Amino acid sequence: MQNNITNILAGFIIVMCVVFSYFLLFTEMMSDTMKGSKRIIFIVILLSYGAYRAYRIYRNIQESNHEN
Repeated sequence: MQNNITNILAGFIIVMCVVFSYFLLFTEMMSDTMKGSKRIIFIVILLSYGAYRAYRIYRNIQESNHEN
């Protein structure tokens, strides 16, 4: 049961990272505080973190299926 809750929360984090990076990339959101390469680097970090979390969820699900 705890694995399911952990996976759901991690999935929510992934969605939020992708959505926030989408808004940063395609809108003028926070353009007054983050400009140029800092903005792009932050977007890359968000997407990388989302990919890392997705890999961790995938691995966690594979391990739990393997145990059963």
